Amino acid sequence: MYELIKNFPEQLIKALEIGEQASFKTQFDTPIKNVVVAGLGASGFGGNILAELFREELKVPVVVNKSYFLPGFVDSSTLLILSSYSGNTEETISCAQQALKKGLRPICVTSGGKLEEVALKNNLDLIKIPSGFPPRTCLGYSTLQLFFIANHFGLINNSFKASVLNVVELLKAEQQKIMEDTEFLSAKLARKIIVLYAEDKYESTLLRLKQQINENSKLHCWYNVIPEMNHNELVGWREENDALAVLVFRADDEYERNTHRILFKKDVIEAISKNVFDIHAKGSTSFEKHFYFIHFGDWLSYHLGVLQGYDPTEIDVLNKLKGHMSSIK
Repeated sequence: MYELIKNFPEQLIKALEIGEQASFKTQFDTPIKNVVVAGLGASGFGGNILAELFREELKVPVVVNKSYFLPGFVDSSTLLILSSYSGNTEETISCAQQALKKGLRPICVTSGGKLEEVALKNNLDLIKIPSGFPPRTCLGYSTLQLFFIANHFGLINNSFKASVLNVVELLKAEQQKIMEDTEFLSAKLARKIIVLYAEDKYESTLLRLKQQINENSKLHCWYNVIPEMNHNELVGWREENDALAVLVFRADDEYERNTHRILFKKDVIEAISKNVFDIHAKGSTSFEKHFYFIHFGDWLSYHLGVLQGYDPTEIDVLNKLKGHMSSIK
């Protein structure tokens, strides 16, 4: 896991190379009205960050479908992307079968498995990414392919390529400091239930970190965003609970009124908790800040797992669940 996280910048470069080589047969007779990304866990995350990073550029909604069933509105005007790293995610395969029954031609992103078989059998567009790694360590491969797909169909421009190269340089320059900071912070978070907060424009990075803390650190975690949590969850911070630790993700592009909300919320929480820590993004653009948070979170989850004596790679209970589900017809 250590080397896989450390090599994330290089993975982004390889993901760009894969995307540049992708070709597409799919055509739309009418304008695209919506985008649906069907995928679970890290494979579905690309849809979340696509919608978030390009919210101002995208002129159609992006829906991330983490279910066995496609939304009822999916039709020939939908750009449907099926993303499964292993290619065997049963929820995604179910969506593939439904799409084919509707006469649709989804685009598939996978390293192999049943999804590749479906794509080849039905002559669907297929982008293959490297196989043999834990799916959560291949975020760069799967996510960037969604950017290339959206660009090919005219939904976003190609400036993201330069943005990715800038991210690579940022992460290479900051990686040693990130590793040191996250190792230090992990000692304050061990055995805690971790609560994550950020402005809504960075919600996808909180989702990613929650998933990584669950899998790599073997800990419970939840997240919420500003301003939404100010309308409900803030009331729950009333009694001291030493089992909780709070991480507040900050960036210098916060909306001014949200900054006031964050500071007020911190005052409330810090009055009853000693375990509140700010994480400040680095980078000159929102694109860079997003990936900085992602890389910071990956390292934090790794150090938390190791500190508690866990193998960050091990996910035995998930493998048992998959075996259990595969035994049920």
